[in-house]
Amino acid sequence: MARLALEVVVRPVKSQQQLEEFKSVTAAYLEWLGEDLGLLGGIERELASLPGSYAAEAGGSMLLAYAASGSGEECIGAVALRRLAGHTPTLGEGDAVAGVPLAEVCEMKRLFVLEGHQGLGAGAALVRALLATVPLLGYRLMVLDTLERMSCAIRLYSRLGFQPCERYNDCPVPDVLYFALQLGTAT
Repeated sequence: MARLALEVVVRPVKSQQQLEEFKSVTAAYLEWLGEDLGLLGGIERELASLPGSYAAEAGGSMLLAYAASGSGEECIGAVALRRLAGHTPTLGEGDAVAGVPLAEVCEMKRLFVLEGHQGLGAGAALVRALLATVPLLGYRLMVLDTLERMSCAIRLYSRLGFQPCERYNDCPVPDVLYFALQLGTAT
């Protein structure tokens, strides 16, 4: 039986309730992932301090995906964006990623669609909505990292124009792949 695409609405995180929904989706992502990301410097601290580096004032963005449910809408996914500068000890002021100065590079983080809603277009809707916000923030390059085993995500990134790039962080998790998108080239 063919699965139909969802009608997805993407909204920016603005309220405390939406912040809690973002935390909930991120917690589901971490559980689904099954990796010890505590090595990465305190995801618990990140979640406790939200919006933190994802706040608009910090050059970031947080988005949620909603789908119609029997009782109205259900939050089914999330994605965030932050300035890369200051978040990777391997790069400093004056460095560049893919030829773009670090100050003009952003990083996509925490893209996840809840199980039962994956493969129906919500991830693509979240990434496209995020890409639409980037010109307003002055970035020229978006980077992301993902695990080699996340083949659906890798296909999505490729369809949207992301290309493999050099490693830009010191992630200790094995089998991490790195991607970049020169902004203004997304599909």
